[in-house]
Amino acid sequence: MVKIFIDPGHGGQDPRAVANGLKEKDLTLAISKKIKSLLSAYKGVSVRLSLKHYH
Repeated sequence: MVKIFIDPGHGGQDPRAVANGLKEKDLTLAISKKIKSLLSAYKGVSVRLSLKHYH
């Protein structure tokens, strides 16, 4: 089994960069979740996200 661990990197109270109504932390989380969804579709692949910063 292939194991993939994705760390979106930002979150919590600090939004990081903000422009045009978008927050970097929201974009990195959305992208990470999409990647997880795509990779999880393959047989023999386990994908996890580190969400410690998103509580």
